[in-house]
Amino acid sequence: MKFGLCTLSRTESPVESVVRTAGDVGYDGVEIWGKDHVDSGDEGVCRSIRDAAQTHDLEIPVYGSYARAGSAEFGDEIADEVAIADRLDADLIRLWAGSQEYGDHDDAHWEAVVEDLETAAELAADRGLAVTVEKHANTLTNDTEGAERLIEAVSHPACLLNWQPVFGMPADEVVADAERLVGLSNNVHIQAVPDPESSPSDRCLLEDAYFDVEAILEVFAADGFDGFVNVEFVTDDVAYEEAIEADLEYLRSLAV
Repeated sequence: MKFGLCTLSRTESPVESVVRTAGDVGYDGVEIWGKDHVDSGDEGVCRSIRDAAQTHDLEIPVYGSYARAGSAEFGDEIADEVAIADRLDADLIRLWAGSQEYGDHDDAHWEAVVEDLETAAELAADRGLAVTVEKHANTLTNDTEGAERLIEAVSHPACLLNWQPVFGMPADEVVADAERLVGLSNNVHIQAVPDPESSPSDRCLLEDAYFDVEAILEVFAADGFDGFVNVEFVTDDVAYEEAIEADLEYLRSLAV
């Protein structure tokens, strides 16, 4: 597996600055934040990002779009979002799975999300890309069963899961979630808090996570995962470059 940095971790800085810092620290790639960091997403903007990544020997594994399957806007925006991912030379485009949580969803919303993700997967595959579906609260992938059932319902080789720990789960359940979903995942986000009840604003270094980061990496390694594990957010308790370097060193120490 490889280790990347989400440029979302430093939204107040220009994307080229974040890319440069990621390269200086030694990451393998950068996942590009799909809001201010891509601006219009036109060829000139994407070329600048590609050039910055190439200069610093970084891959761009993912374009982090905020297109939300099941929304009224999705049909109008998905072709443009896939085109941006293609211009960035990304391998994956990240998408969101609706706006209802699994178990509290209605059938029409479920069907709309599945249909939209099928469409997105076809569009992505036509450009040699694939979709990675964000596992997140307030979507149909908020829990293990919902994430599993949704990817299986879409049933397209170009549509898998963006796995990440969901805070609030007991530590053993975080690892069990990874074990159940690893085979349906093509991308990983990692960030940490010190306690399952901590607010996301109380992020800590990965080495201080309340859950077993090493066990999670072992789950993905044992399954033959060859994608990226991307550091999504870092603690504010230390300087940004120090934080991203510490998290990378910790991940590499566990992957030896």
